[in-house]
Amino acid sequence: MAYGASGGQLWQAPALDEYCTPFAPGGVPYALCSKGTEPDQAPVDLMRLGPGSLTETATLPEKARALGAVGGQPLFLAPQTAKDVYESGYERPYNALLRVASGTGQVSRIPLAHPLTGAATLVDGVVYFVRSDGLVTAVSADSGRQLWQKVTDVESLSAPAVSTTYGRVYFANRFGRLLALDSRTGAEVWRTSALDDPGDKAQGDPPTVLLVGDAIVATAGDTAFSRSPDGPAG
Repeated sequence: MAYGASGGQLWQAPALDEYCTPFAPGGVPYALCSKGTEPDQAPVDLMRLGPGSLTETATLPEKARALGAVGGQPLFLAPQTAKDVYESGYERPYNALLRVASGTGQVSRIPLAHPLTGAATLVDGVVYFVRSDGLVTAVSADSGRQLWQKVTDVESLSAPAVSTTYGRVYFANRFGRLLALDSRTGAEVWRTSALDDPGDKAQGDPPTVLLVGDAIVATAGDTAFSRSPDGPAG
């Protein structure tokens, strides 16, 4: 069901005998559905949501990962392998981007130069892969070309926040350290020291960072803090 800002229902689409999760790349409503099981465990149907209807748009491989939209077209990561691996610290490799034409549902495969691992985030046409050991790789969402790769030696980084004003990519880690990289080259611009006491939840709760205007606001454990985009002394 879709609701307006006032809370009133706008429309309702029929339920399916499938497991579905909502997905709204670029603000366009879709559902990721698979028959009889969770989407992570079977090939996924991308369904376009509309008033009173669900329209099948494309079928994606098992364990494809939704990223967002580029140029109004949904974008996914294609796994190198779909097998289940339960080893501690295992990170699934991805070897291509999948771009779905919103009008026809045609899926275009964009190969990556080599398989990449880590948490992937799409920001302003760039996919950032962030590994648990602090390795960050930036890839063009249009071409799959690697833009840069940086060994940061800062573990447990958050998803990135990108400032177009300063040309920086910001990260926080679970101990409250902030890291700023040049968005064009990946070179380190500055970093802060860890917080004196990020709280008892630092081990379990993932860190976050976002921009409010150009101010950096981050969380680590049960502590929220902010910094100037000019650097640790700002």
